[in-house]
Amino acid sequence: MTKEELIKKIQTAFKDVKLEDGIGLWEAQGVDEYADNKKMAELRAKDERNNWENLSYKDMAFCSSSLSFFDAKGMRFCLPKFLIFDLLKEEVFEEYNLYAPEVLFTLGYRLDEDYQKKRYSLFNKEQINAVITYLEYGLQEIIDGYEEYSKLFGCAPETLYTDYDYLEFKRMIEEWTEMGKGRG
Repeated sequence: MTKEELIKKIQTAFKDVKLEDGIGLWEAQGVDEYADNKKMAELRAKDERNNWENLSYKDMAFCSSSLSFFDAKGMRFCLPKFLIFDLLKEEVFEEYNLYAPEVLFTLGYRLDEDYQKKRYSLFNKEQINAVITYLEYGLQEIIDGYEEYSKLFGCAPETLYTDYDYLEFKRMIEEWTEMGKGRG
């Protein structure tokens, strides 16, 4: 799958998702900063609520810690744009000089705990599949890198199987696959 095909898959899976009354990008930033009620209301009013594709990379880079503070509706609404930002990180950096937030931590941190399960509880099968495909894409990049490295330097390609990132991607794919079982 190409990067462009993966982006299209993410866009299709999350096409009509709205934030509704969920915690959006700016409000989640306020949670992280222990903002008072007045500031939280201001941040909530600033949040995009209807089209996650309108979230700006600049705002996302500024609010990178928001990934840890979304509720289920906020996660379903904002995560697709974070995934796309990560996929386009080189292009976005080149054009805007912005670094993509670390989305992999969010996708793999303690998925077996109730807090995390609840944050992903609104994802349907298609959305979970889009996340799995994103993870598989990242895994394939690691595999390709090891194959190239082993050709260039004559090392054993089997060293891939002990690589931390490789093992983490495999674990996350397994956990997301398990999470997707039984979802409609």
